[in-house]
Amino acid sequence: MSEHQPESVRQAWRDVIDTARRSAADGLVVGTSGNVSARVGDLVLVTPSGVPYDRLGPEDAVGVDLEGRQVLGELGPTSELPLHLAVYRSTDAAAVVHTHAVHATAVSTLVAEVPLVHYAAAILGGPVRNAGGVHGV
Repeated sequence: MSEHQPESVRQAWRDVIDTARRSAADGLVVGTSGNVSARVGDLVLVTPSGVPYDRLGPEDAVGVDLEGRQVLGELGPTSELPLHLAVYRSTDAAAVVHTHAVHATAVSTLVAEVPLVHYAAAILGGPVRNAGGVHGV
């Protein structure tokens, strides 16, 4: 990433890298599955497609506007970019972490929605629906 970028953008990219690496270390993703993004104003910084998280560096930054037009970086954005943009367009979210955690994936094949089992999950607003529904994998 260029030193000409504002510090807020450079810090957000460092946060994206740190979060991506932690998700891999915690077993939430394997290889290049899953992706991470952060929003800085109208700029969305997102992990690039096909790059292992432990190899990400400042030069790998990928940025798009809210319409999905790439405005930063040489690598292509994650194929899950539309998911990230949909969240940013419809909420005030500052970041999105999309994982393929083994246990969550297994549960999603058994139930249409995951009930909230911890009081802190109330921030989600209710049960978490999964995309496939029962047997929709």
